Amino acid sequence: MPASQYASVLKDKVAIVTGAASGMGKLLVERLVACGAQVLLVDISPTLQQLADELNSRREKSAEWLTCDLSQTQTIQEALECAVGHFGHVDIVVNNAGIINKASLFQQPDHTDLERVMRVNLIAPMEGTRIAVRYFQSTGRRGVVLNTASVAGLTPTSFMETYGTSKAGLLFFTAACKDLAPLVRVNAVAPYFVDTPLVSGSAVLNERPMLLKFGMLQPEQVVDAMLQAICDESLAGDTLVVYSNRDPVRLTMYDDQALSVVSGIAMGVLGKLHAGVGRVVSAISRKVMG
Repeated sequence: MPASQYASVLKDKVAIVTGAASGMGKLLVERLVACGAQVLLVDISPTLQQLADELNSRREKSAEWLTCDLSQTQTIQEALECAVGHFGHVDIVVNNAGIINKASLFQQPDHTDLERVMRVNLIAPMEGTRIAVRYFQSTGRRGVVLNTASVAGLTPTSFMETYGTSKAGLLFFTAACKDLAPLVRVNAVAPYFVDTPLVSGSAVLNERPMLLKFGMLQPEQVVDAMLQAICDESLAGDTLVVYSNRDPVRLTMYDDQALSVVSGIAMGVLGKLHAGVGRVVSAISRKVMG
């Protein structure tokens, strides 16, 4: 779908966007409002009200805000109730909030950082999706859920074990939601590192400047893919991988190669299993590397 047609799809829609105060989330809510949508901004940042006021100055009654900590699971239900109470209904839920581990898991003295990253990056999007799906099912409204994952979920690295694992889990979860369509389409975007405060403020990434010099994305590139994942009705249970200056690459977890692996496991034929794994790895590599 051409970007020029997004406005016709998004006009009068109501969206909830977490991680809305900065980076990709901030740009996404600006684009949604420009396309005629109304948005509930959700973030832990105290600057959230200022952004909502700015959006409402551009178009009256286009934005509401809710400050909360998504590591506290009960706040996610509160976000849905806030959006429905203020706007009357919800059409789109964007689970965009995320954090990066402070250091390698094995350099940390306890489980505090591990638990917080998993709560924000994986449990919160899963709970947000669960709540959204139950809302759409109970109301009969067709809806969209978008999860912000990362290429780190496809490429294991020794210093981002926790972050990468949380994003890999989110990719798997998104694919597992495929059969919720057509009532609810659940998709994800998986970008390379993006020029946002989250990345620029990450100690573990700044210790490795070459990673940030190679192919750093601008938020606009990722937000274009996010809008595509929201508006394109052919996408369900899919992930759009965003890297370099290429168009997003559609990564489908449950394709013929993956099904052959499942079949091999069920039949207990190790030879077929090994071949299937090889085909899956090759297929993913081809899709990601273009």
